[in-house]
Amino acid sequence: MLFDRVILVFLLYLIPFASTLQCTINCSFKSELNSLFEIPNSCNETSLSKLCTFRMSYWYHKYYSYLSFDFDRSNSSSVKYYSTSIRLADDGSIGFDYTISHQCDQTDDCAMKFAKTNIPNLLRRLNFNYTDLRDELWPLLVSKTSIDDVDLSCFDSKANIRQCALVKKPGLCQATQQLRGRKRMDRSCNQQLFSNEKTVSMFDFGSFANLELKCNRSLCNGPMTFDTVKEILFKYNITKTIDGQLNQGIRCYSLSFLVFVLISIHLL
Repeated sequence: MLFDRVILVFLLYLIPFASTLQCTINCSFKSELNSLFEIPNSCNETSLSKLCTFRMSYWYHKYYSYLSFDFDRSNSSSVKYYSTSIRLADDGSIGFDYTISHQCDQTDDCAMKFAKTNIPNLLRRLNFNYTDLRDELWPLLVSKTSIDDVDLSCFDSKANIRQCALVKKPGLCQATQQLRGRKRMDRSCNQQLFSNEKTVSMFDFGSFANLELKCNRSLCNGPMTFDTVKEILFKYNITKTIDGQLNQGIRCYSLSFLVFVLISIHLL
């Protein structure tokens, strides 16, 4: 009998709530990293929706930088995530991007409240010297000699040393670590890349997060390089934790899901 009641509550949870949220919509604007985060007066249009959404995108290159924000609505769930990527090019330049995709259904204009609470501090964190970041990452990920003039050895997932690339046949060492759960580490040689850029990439989807390296210095995909890169990312406030997490695994559960959980606990 009790099980039937829980099933009934779950089925009710699956039915979309009759109530909807008031969300700011059609609000897109650009800004500068060293400017105050302010919502333009033109962002005054609202609409009813099941979900409020927010997206921030930031790109940096030695020739330009770009920062944009977007508020809108959605009637269907999509992936919420944080991501960032650092690219070291052969010409010595660094490229950097940081993206947040957020949606919520807790309160009216919850996406706007999320942005006002979190974005000012994030912009302060990202306002650092990118040349200094490049100088610290470069000797860890990039070979001192031309990739065409050196043999490349990489670790595999069992920590064995494998020949990856030969002279005139380039490749990159690669390693990916899960930052939550089993924290699995995969290491390999990649000879299928279309770009020779050395990269550090991170993705955080709440319950799942990973950190990936691609580099062309022999044995650069080993644990010592990983640990040093994590320390550098934390030093520059790119990550929130020393182990490389962008968002500390904080998940924003929907209001309807929380109601379902609370009612089920009460019934039990």
